[in-house]
Amino acid sequence: MQLNKLAATLAVGLVAPATALATNGMIMEGYGPIATGMGGASMAYDNGTAAMANNPATLGLMANGSRVDVMLGFVGPDLTVPQSPMGPLGASEADAFYMPAIGYVKKQDKLAYGVGIYGQGGMGTEYANGDMAQVSVGRVIFPAAYAVNERFNIGGSVDVVWGGMDLVANLDMIPATKEIDFKDSSDFTGKAKGYSLAAKLGFTYKLSDALTVGGVYQTASNLPDLKDGAWKVEGFDMPPVVGLGFAWQATEQLMLAVDVKDVMWGSSMNTVTIRNLETGLVVPFQQDWDDQTVLSLGLSYKLSKALTGRVGYNHGANPIPDELVNYLWPAIMEDHYTAGFGYAFTPKSELNFALSVAPEVTVVGTGPQNTGFTIEHSQVNWQLMYSHKF
Repeated sequence: MQLNKLAATLAVGLVAPATALATNGMIMEGYGPIATGMGGASMAYDNGTAAMANNPATLGLMANGSRVDVMLGFVGPDLTVPQSPMGPLGASEADAFYMPAIGYVKKQDKLAYGVGIYGQGGMGTEYANGDMAQVSVGRVIFPAAYAVNERFNIGGSVDVVWGGMDLVANLDMIPATKEIDFKDSSDFTGKAKGYSLAAKLGFTYKLSDALTVGGVYQTASNLPDLKDGAWKVEGFDMPPVVGLGFAWQATEQLMLAVDVKDVMWGSSMNTVTIRNLETGLVVPFQQDWDDQTVLSLGLSYKLSKALTGRVGYNHGANPIPDELVNYLWPAIMEDHYTAGFGYAFTPKSELNFALSVAPEVTVVGTGPQNTGFTIEHSQVNWQLMYSHKF
């Protein structure tokens, strides 16, 4: 098969190599149920050890002592391809993905530090014709925060990032052959793997007793080529992110929070090249995602000494151009409506939960590579976390 034919069919037969199909492009709408229940807003208030995945400077807002959070996240996509050049592909059978996480932080006077393991995301697709894709991305995070004074905290982290990919894809639309075929049997790793280092740097500042501003810069993940013996994926990386937010403690019971993030997909999701080192197959895949502005709005209300309720809204426009969207990896969600609660059994023991509903988005391919494809995608996600303080 000629290279130009492979390139032309790749966009309809190949997953866009990326991190887990999350919900703001390929980034989760929120990390940790406290922030997720508030639409993902997390820049300027204490949201537990999930701060190491959000803004590590907020660890400086914790009370003195130690805290352990154990979390389980769930991504539940409902993805259907009712039309394609190959006929209706139907619903993806990959409709449940779990992401465990654990974090530990110790705060002593001006210094807070810890360690955590967070799944940045985990999802994929699997159709009856055998085409499938799964990517998992996670981080081991080493955060620290320091109180410069009673109003100003700085914080940062060093992140060990890993990425893994499984992929079975038909390039020429002839069902008998799968030109790309590499996968393992794990739900948490991929056959092709890569490892790297990344970092975050953030701050919080109390503008008044009631109003706090916070911000963070997260570097690109700097992932190298993902490799599996014969297969190599070049040019894949997670984007840098800059975020700014406010938290307003309007009353003793009511807190309002808002974040704005710039997710710089344009610097990371451009051309990804798939190589088979044994057969000589080389396929450059143009992606050209747009940068994405993500807005998070949240409200929490202390209903009693033990119970806190939360609601939120999250919006990020679909960053994938219609002419390049891919049925195996359509990270096209836009709106998320969230709710959650926190319940303190004792001053040292707490449970938090968040539910996120993303209404259906429909995209019709408009480019020469994906004309004839219609993709329908919605999600119901949740996160559950148990916390112990000592």
